[in-house]
Amino acid sequence: MEFRDFLIKEYGLRESSAKDYVGRLNGIINKGIYKGEDEVTSVLKNVIEREFPKSKNHYLLTLERYITFQKSRLKSQGHI
Repeated sequence: MEFRDFLIKEYGLRESSAKDYVGRLNGIINKGIYKGEDEVTSVLKNVIEREFPKSKNHYLLTLERYITFQKSRLKSQGHI
């Protein structure tokens, strides 16, 4: 399952909203902010707030949901 599909299934998001999440996640990754951490640390939160001051809450929620998605994938694969 892809992140987009997870968002639609787990949170009842529409396709367009799920695509917005994926776009935000790609921005976080492309800027080198997120590097696979399994939790939102205070340092990570501060960097996101500095990089995306007008929409920091959207980016933080995106990252929290992505980490939840990653953990659910690991669990379903028997790694947790």
